[in-house]
Amino acid sequence: MASFNIDPIVLDQKILDIFGELTINKKMVRELKIREARTIPGFVEEWLISRHQTPEKEMAVVYREITGFMSKHLPARTEKEIIKKRISDGEQIVLLDKFSARIDIDKGLSLVSIPCVDINNAQALDEILGEHEALLSGGQWGAGRLKIREEKPGKRVIELIDFKPMQAGRVKLDKIAEARRQFSTEEWIYLIIRTMGYEPLAYSASERFNLVLRLIPLVHKNINMMELAPKGTGKSFIYTNLSRYVWLNSGGALTQAQLFRNQQTKEIGLLGRHDLLVLDEGQSINFKGAEDIHAKFKDYLESGRYSIGGHEVASECGLMVLANIDLFENRPMREDYIRHLPDMFHDDALMDRFHGIIPGWKIPRFTTQHAAQGIGIKADVFGEYAHQLRSVGFFEFPFGKAPELDGDMRDKKAVERLSMALSKLLMLNPDDPDYDFYVFSPACELRERVRSQLAALNPNEFSPGLKVKRV
Repeated sequence: MASFNIDPIVLDQKILDIFGELTINKKMVRELKIREARTIPGFVEEWLISRHQTPEKEMAVVYREITGFMSKHLPARTEKEIIKKRISDGEQIVLLDKFSARIDIDKGLSLVSIPCVDINNAQALDEILGEHEALLSGGQWGAGRLKIREEKPGKRVIELIDFKPMQAGRVKLDKIAEARRQFSTEEWIYLIIRTMGYEPLAYSASERFNLVLRLIPLVHKNINMMELAPKGTGKSFIYTNLSRYVWLNSGGALTQAQLFRNQQTKEIGLLGRHDLLVLDEGQSINFKGAEDIHAKFKDYLESGRYSIGGHEVASECGLMVLANIDLFENRPMREDYIRHLPDMFHDDALMDRFHGIIPGWKIPRFTTQHAAQGIGIKADVFGEYAHQLRSVGFFEFPFGKAPELDGDMRDKKAVERLSMALSKLLMLNPDDPDYDFYVFSPACELRERVRSQLAALNPNEFSPGLKVKRV
């Protein structure tokens, strides 16, 4: 990687000048410690701070205002029955939470889930779902006004009568592309790292780039990746704090109904509702009904579709598997490090459907010095930006190109898809002098690690080298 010599104070001012109100001081966010008062994602925390903090306010005042707001609108678990009682008594209550909705076709109802009060059968006005379709596609954080309604004698329901989302609106991609032209590639990587919540200068150039690789499945559809690393490198940190379109599952058991479709409730599973499904603690996941899940995983990771009970689902959701592995002298202890994962992933046919492996063993343990120390783009803004990049066309956003390739079809598909994602993220096309170094070569290396594991699993059929070349 290229060297990086710049005054961070100068660069922070440049970021602030160019992006203005889209930025936030990540160090200030950390020092306020809002999430110690309530468990909320980082993008919600930054949203709240940006709406309460002003230059003349002391941090103690900002903290009191935000925690006071949360105490009123985001109840602690011990207060949920008190909230229900207030609603039952006829009071209209505004709650701050991740609301999600589903349609019960048989009953002709729109049912709303409100996690902070353990309610999953509230109802919603049709106009609310029409205006906020994100409620139907994985849920959305926001302020919802609730009231009790008597549906018929002896039956009362809680109803969502108003909703104000807290995520950013659509990002103007042309403005972001225009801003990018004012930064070198390394400066742009610096900004991305800071936005992720890390401090760029605490990492070497190669370490910074490995961190950036974690964003690949956020900006391009149907990318399947793994990151294998020792504990404590911050593998899951960005996925829970940077985007509302990501679902993170932390170890434990997973069923076919959870992943694909619940045949009893007719509810679509995690792979059909999100931009990215992250399986954290991958080494300890227990797949219930592993054979059926295995078969459906192979189908989905190849085609972006799966069938269950005569029902076919198409999705653009990517898959990221995060797992801990043992190291020796800062390298995986064994060549076939994929063996740390459940048996399902030891099938070379399934493994071949993964596009890349991030070398998490090359990223140091996360310490206080690695936490962001200055200006970055607000998490909710960046999360929305990444979401838009997944479906953007070349006429709207002239990046996301890959060179013409020839060779093994799975290698070709993987390198192309990874190159397209990095091209979007770094805004570099094949005609840019930085493209090969920052886009094409890293894409090849990501796929080469998959090939190394295929060769370890089945040396008779797979060789470790990448079977693809530029035309």
